[in-house]
Amino acid sequence: MTVDFFKHRYGYEIEGAWMPRVTAVTSLLSKANMFASQASADWGTLVHETIGSLLRGDSIQIDSRIAPSLRAFEEWKGTHGFELKDPQESIEKRVFDFEHAYAGTVDLIANVQGSRGLIDLKTSTAIRDEHSLQTAAYFSAYNQNAKESLRCTMRGIVRIDQYQACLGCFAKQRQKGRKETVSGGNPACNHQWSQAKGEIEFRELPDHQEDFEAFLAAKEVWEWYYRDMLKRIANYPKKVTQKILL
Repeated sequence: MTVDFFKHRYGYEIEGAWMPRVTAVTSLLSKANMFASQASADWGTLVHETIGSLLRGDSIQIDSRIAPSLRAFEEWKGTHGFELKDPQESIEKRVFDFEHAYAGTVDLIANVQGSRGLIDLKTSTAIRDEHSLQTAAYFSAYNQNAKESLRCTMRGIVRIDQYQACLGCFAKQRQKGRKETVSGGNPACNHQWSQAKGEIEFRELPDHQEDFEAFLAAKEVWEWYYRDMLKRIANYPKKVTQKILL
């Protein structure tokens, strides 16, 4: 792997410095990422991009494959007092932390249930432990650089999914791209599937400082794992470079 390819795949250039993405660091902790298909990744990207376009007020044609997920998200917005005041500054917000040398992209900064929150959208089948570390890193970096009046007081995950339920055994089938997965129910059942239904799970995450410290520990492991490559990156912050050269 070349240095340029590594830098493009795993990080961002911010004000002349290269820093790893938060998701690159947390991916070391995720067994799920090891088995994620390209179809699932493409499906997730489509959901993210469509929600972003709708929140910006863009005129777009909604892909029918993700319509149930989008309807579920709209319903969630209505029941959780969702408010996005400045779409241009609050969607896909780039954040960075020069002291700890990392960067990332926050999906949404919005008011939810009366609190200004940092919201990460997920299209996985479950909220996973590494999501807490990811949002803690975003939360710290965002608040570090935001005006006091614009700082977030909460962070949360909105998991967006859709499935078809078996009318006989209540198994669930999820289809993303060409990939189909079936969970639960009776494996011997001759499944008769319902229309696709949207599914939303919202979780507000406590214990920010504990999760942030765990993220920093994970980043040290990530730096150790890629230490030989990082030594070749001239604009990786010197404080970190000196540490990994020891």
